[in-house]
Amino acid sequence: MEHQFFNEFKFYLDKQTGYWITTNCPKKRMHVVVWEFYNGKIPNGFHIHHRDGNKSNNEIFNLELISAREHISAHMSKERRDKAREWAEKIRPLTKKWHASKDGHEWHKKHGIEGWKTRKPVEKICDHCGKKFSVLAFQSRFCSNACKSAWRRKERVDYIDCFCQFCGQKFRKNKYAKSTTCSRSCGCKLSWSQGSRKKKK
Repeated sequence: MEHQFFNEFKFYLDKQTGYWITTNCPKKRMHVVVWEFYNGKIPNGFHIHHRDGNKSNNEIFNLELISAREHISAHMSKERRDKAREWAEKIRPLTKKWHASKDGHEWHKKHGIEGWKTRKPVEKICDHCGKKFSVLAFQSRFCSNACKSAWRRKERVDYIDCFCQFCGQKFRKNKYAKSTTCSRSCGCKLSWSQGSRKKKK
């Protein structure tokens, strides 16, 4: 069997993947060993890419650090993309069934709790008052529910078109408001017409 050596490590060629692998455990690919020797540990979310596409050329000048997403995209040929799409369509019904099962719910619950434990707070700026605040939920936009409600009122997010039940005129109102008329005057007239108020003697 053919071998290569680097920094006292011995590597053999994995014919299935085309990568050179250490003979000792834990198994590591040669291009990873070479990169980490010169540059230190590879950051999470990054891969080492062979510039010329030759997996046997593990010289440091042929290696570059790129994001995992960029690396996968670079190696995704049309054939591999079609196979991945075909496989996804095949297993999608099975995964959907499992995610809806009791085991699936328990798995999501467990990992959801673990995920919140390891999250670190991030600093954000409130969209309404402009103050800085720390939060674990990355999608949060407001420092409090009061600011969130004030912003929604200001931007009229919850406003809808209605028709006055007394005069029939079209008006806009907050969908959570109980008013059914376009004005206080129409509201009073509607109450009188329905006999809900009595004239003072």
